[in-house]
Amino acid sequence: MENKIAKRLPKILKINRIEKNKLSVSVLFSDGEDRILDFNEILKKNWKVTKADPEYILLSPNEFAKVKVVNHTLSWNNVDLYMTGAKKKIKVPFEVGADTLYSLSRADEKLRLSIGSLFRTARKAAKLSQEEVAELSGTSRTYITRLELDKSDVEIRTLKKIVEAGLNKHLTISIK
Repeated sequence: MENKIAKRLPKILKINRIEKNKLSVSVLFSDGEDRILDFNEILKKNWKVTKADPEYILLSPNEFAKVKVVNHTLSWNNVDLYMTGAKKKIKVPFEVGADTLYSLSRADEKLRLSIGSLFRTARKAAKLSQEEVAELSGTSRTYITRLELDKSDVEIRTLKKIVEAGLNKHLTISIK
């Protein structure tokens, strides 16, 4: 059986975009969140990187932009980092654990998916209260409030029921 703690550790699934001149990268984490890592702040303020540090090279926009996702974390092969073995030095990529990166990141508002705000806009356009939608859809006002505030995950079937019975609209989901 897989360790429950290991399941909760964040992983980076993909890079959304790299803003090399800002030294920032937007990534999709395994919890479904799109988050921004500001390496200008991370390297200078958090880690206080100096010219003597191997990762100093990442303060160059062109070198920073060489980032890749390897084993669910960010990796740079262009940083001169070596591991010493019994008889030889081995070049290794510069990698930072995804859990550390997650704690240093912030939400990427450009990619924020908010079912709640979409739903709230539709409910208000239909001139219905939360109580009315809850009654029509067989849910509670508290659940509708949590949905609108993005405080509750919603199953597609539940969302369908709320939209179609509560708002008398048709739910359409598209992937572009």
